Amino acid sequence: MIGFFFSLLFFLFCSTVTYASSPPKIKVLATFSVLQDLARQIGKDRVQVDTLVPSNGDPHVYEPRPSDVRKISEASLILMNGLGFEGWFERLIKSAQYNGKVVVCTEYIHPRLVFEGTIIKDPHAWHSIPNAKIYVRNIADALKKIDPIHASYYEKNTINYLRELTTLDEKVRRTLDQIPPQKRKVITAHDAFGYLGHTYGIQFLSPQGISTESEAKMQSIINLIKQIKEQKIQTIFVENISDPKMIQQISRETNAKIGGTLYSDALSEEDGDAPTYIAMMNHNTELLLNAMRE
Repeated sequence: MIGFFFSLLFFLFCSTVTYASSPPKIKVLATFSVLQDLARQIGKDRVQVDTLVPSNGDPHVYEPRPSDVRKISEASLILMNGLGFEGWFERLIKSAQYNGKVVVCTEYIHPRLVFEGTIIKDPHAWHSIPNAKIYVRNIADALKKIDPIHASYYEKNTINYLRELTTLDEKVRRTLDQIPPQKRKVITAHDAFGYLGHTYGIQFLSPQGISTESEAKMQSIINLIKQIKEQKIQTIFVENISDPKMIQQISRETNAKIGGTLYSDALSEEDGDAPTYIAMMNHNTELLLNAMRE
């Protein structure tokens, strides 16, 4: 009986020591799912990453909820895209009276400029894999600053993930190089893929501007339909964050087929086609290849 008692005490002691030696995870809050995944790839089991805009959600028109204030107050680090992507974010931060670290992940990225009545910056920089590498470095630097004891751990994960992104970039280039230049034209719901187009040599056309918050102008839709017919563009795409009705109408007017769903401003759920950044890029590339080589 005494032996059992001492064995129990020893077990409880070991359990307590193990628990005490496990530091709490760093709470990271991302504004949308792409940043959430990048942070998970770098922090792995040292971080707990939540997001404000959920999977398949549209960050352009997101309406913050009361529960978001709690998420913000509990975060040690907040990751945002910047370049005007999260127009609602500043008001939310003020409401939560947050005084912690906020990282703008597009820092050091050369923005694509778009004219929509005035010159504005395109926020969708992650669709270029070289830009995604800059995102990764910005996130890694932030994690190392707030958790310096585990800096070498974050750096190791960062190096490994950057290698994966290099391999992905090479794969995307090889895949899209199969398409003749004259066929590299794609229709999407809104102007979200400009960085992808610039990096990989594709012309993206859309009835809507860089934000889904503004409605597509009727004259823009008419002009796009005319262009599709004149240039014999065969395939158009819906997006996971957008209502497909407008694209479906354009498809009926032009006889261009809908080539599937591209992931633009959000990842899919875990059981979907694009639960991670790398899965999203692979999915989108495969759909684009199938559409443009026909």
